This record gives sequence, C-alpha cells and structure tokens, in this order.
Amino acid sequence: MWIAAAIVFVPALLMFYYILRGYTYPAVEHPFFEDAKVFTLFAVGLIEGFFISWFYVRFFDITNIIIGIAIGIVQVLAILVVLNLKRFHKKSDTVFYGFSLGLGQGVGVAFGVTIFLLSIAFLDSGVDVPTVVMAVAFVAMELMLICSVGATVGEGVARLRLMEFSTKAMLFAVVSMALWTLVFAFDPESYIWILPMAGMVIASAFFFYDVIHKRLSLVVADILRLNGIVRKDLPR
Repeated sequence: MWIAAAIVFVPALLMFYYILRGYTYPAVEHPFFEDAKVFTLFAVGLIEGFFISWFYVRFFDITNIIIGIAIGIVQVLAILVVLNLKRFHKKSDTVFYGFSLGLGQGVGVAFGVTIFLLSIAFLDSGVDVPTVVMAVAFVAMELMLICSVGATVGEGVARLRLMEFSTKAMLFAVVSMALWTLVFAFDPESYIWILPMAGMVIASAFFFYDVIHKRLSLVVADILRLNGIVRKDLPR
C-alpha cells in the first residue's frame, strides 16, 4: 500500500501544484478559481475513483477489452454527472474544477489498480520488475488522461457544448483503456506487452499536452471573453 501510495499520490500532488499555481494567488492577484471548490472536487473525484477501481478489480476481469472500454466510458460519465450542474454552466473556472475532479478520480482509480497489481504479484511470486513497470505506466496514463478528460468535459460544460467535448474525452479514454487491456494479451516473457503499454502512455501524454499545456489558458481566456471579461494576467 505504501509503494502504491508513493507511486500515485506524489506525482498527482506535483501535477496539482505545478499546473494550477499560475492561476491562483500569489501568481495572480485575483485567482481564476476558488481554492475551496478545487479541493472539494478533488476529494469528490477521489471518492469516485475509489469506487470505480473497487468495482473494476473486485467484480470484473481487467484483462477484458470490453470491460476496459466500459470503465473508460464510466469515468467520463462520472465527471460529466458532477459538472453538469447549473452552477458550472458558462463559467471559465469550470475548466479548473473539471481538471481537479478528473485528477482526483484518476488518483482513486490508479491507487486501487496499483494495489491490486502489486498484491497479485506479491501473492504469486513476489513483486517483480514487469509488474512495477505496468503499475507505473498505468498511473502515468490514468493521471494524465483523466485530468485532461475532466478539463475537456469542463470546457464543454462551460461552453454548453456537452456532447461535442464529452465525446472527444470519451474517445481518448476508450483508446487508452483498450490499450491497457491489450497489455495482458501477450506472454509476459515475450515483452510484446510493452508496445500497447507504451501506446497508452503516449496517447494519454498527447492528450494531456494538448489540453493542459497548449490550450488551458487559451480556453479560459476564450470563455471569459464570451462572458464579456478580458484578463491580461493569464499565464502563457
């Protein structure tokens, strides 16, 4: 459990800090979101993630591609259900709340799956290098993917274009989770499983780079303009 916690929570907290620090005090005098809401939604996402991972590893076969795709869809829908409230409509800060909600959910799912993988390996023949590599790769994929999914769904809610942006988020979630299940389709000793594993990490990294690194400040600025607000203190 301590190994899983270190693998999951440390990078998640670093992502939380480095991505949001430019949008709140002291980087800007007037924060672009409410800190209390960000932390509350992170906690909500964490609870969602724990429940999703518990059902995923307890009742389903994680090597089944249909199950993997279904879990990807469920993760997106869980974020959409929370964000699709009137209080989040047409507001630029919804993008940040979506990011926080998604990151929390990603932490919950990644933590549960990582504990499952390490426990199975430990009971079998001891924790080995391939299992640790798989766990780290899943954590990397899940954290980058679901925080990007949350920000994308949040953008859709803010623009009132839920179907368009939720479909985009769902596509990346489905592809990444399908690749994850393919990791188990090959003999561990053949090392062919590295190919789908690398594919899922690369796909989620691309989504993360596009949504969070390239477009986040541009999206926030655009939604603010739609509401008649212009701010020049957005980080670049």
